[in-house]
Amino acid sequence: MLYFKTVPFPHGTKQPDVEKALRRYSLKRTSSLDFKSSATNVGTDKLFLGLEGKNSLKFTRLKTSFEVLLPKLIISLSKDQTTAAYRIRLSAIPSALCILLLFGVVSIIIGLITGNAKLEGVIFVVAMIIVFTLLLKLEIRLLLSRVSKCIKISDNTLP
Repeated sequence: MLYFKTVPFPHGTKQPDVEKALRRYSLKRTSSLDFKSSATNVGTDKLFLGLEGKNSLKFTRLKTSFEVLLPKLIISLSKDQTTAAYRIRLSAIPSALCILLLFGVVSIIIGLITGNAKLEGVIFVVAMIIVFTLLLKLEIRLLLSRVSKCIKISDNTLP
């Protein structure tokens, strides 16, 4: 998978602390998180869905039904205890949408070169890219705040 962002742990935080915090606030799943629905309308103290792999742990943020339009992001946290960051990637459906938008951009460029581009098509593709980018930035911000919240709460509850 293509990871597009690496986020370092907060200063003074080690991999076991982050792992413990994320596990504490996660619902465990046994199948891939890419196609698993992460929407829930039931109040719970859990913030993530988690999947344990051979070399890493994967987490995705639990969302309300109002947030289903936000692209699903998956965090990968290495089980290696010397790790100092976690990585973020898009799940399968938003990745496919990115490829579709990229295809639209290539089509527009070819259309502009050949003189066959229509203004409506250009405006549509550009608008879709802007909307997707804004939704992605919002989801990244929400995801990072939830991870920070888990780490902060976990640090405060440690003896």
